[in-house]
Amino acid sequence: MTLDILRLTVTKDLLRRMQKEERSLFLALGHASNQVNALWKLVIILTNGDTEEPVKQRLEGAQTQVFVRLTIGAMWEAWRLVEDRFLKRPLGREYLPLLDAPAKEALDRLKKRFGKGSGLATIRNNYAFHHPDVDDIDAAFEKAASEADSEEADWAVYFNKGLLNTFFFVSDYVLVHGMSEALSEPNVNKAHRQLLAEMAPVASDLSEFAFGYAAAIFQRHVGAELTMKVVAKVDDAPDIDGMGKAR
Repeated sequence: MTLDILRLTVTKDLLRRMQKEERSLFLALGHASNQVNALWKLVIILTNGDTEEPVKQRLEGAQTQVFVRLTIGAMWEAWRLVEDRFLKRPLGREYLPLLDAPAKEALDRLKKRFGKGSGLATIRNNYAFHHPDVDDIDAAFEKAASEADSEEADWAVYFNKGLLNTFFFVSDYVLVHGMSEALSEPNVNKAHRQLLAEMAPVASDLSEFAFGYAAAIFQRHVGAELTMKVVAKVDDAPDIDGMGKAR
């Protein structure tokens, strides 16, 4: 698979022609999209490890959960940006009619994804960028302790001379049970797959909305036609969409 990398030059003069709120949201949405996409691609790569070495497999699986939570937190902050600086501002009312159909549809889907009762909202508010309270941790511990098929290796801390390689596996083992309880899914593996299924379209829709807003801004300040230049070709690029199968 070969990727063509195109470059659109955004000049300082063009940015200065924009209103302050227009410019700030354009830059902030681009940053949010970059952050979510980078984390989401990392989650996809991590969920497709094929190692058969049991310790490595166990620790990679737990570290994947860490990045899942970080990604959910980044997605939520990106959504707050859309809510606070687009939907709740005059800027949003001005630009909403200017969005193309894919961006409008993406925005409608995002409203539902982050609404009350969504799994992403539940995990963000209790586990991503937040530490669960004492009672939630205790309930998660009791749930994990009652698992008949838990193994000695689950209740462990893995050490190495390098402190950065130390991993409190038991902590994540307990907390993923709390996450599954919060999602009303008793099976932790099914809860993990449920989260990934919710996250995939969110990553796409956040980028679609950011792209649509950028397109509306460029149409207003530059015109309907934009010039882009192919600046690189990446050969043998992995198909990230084909890598999205969870363990």
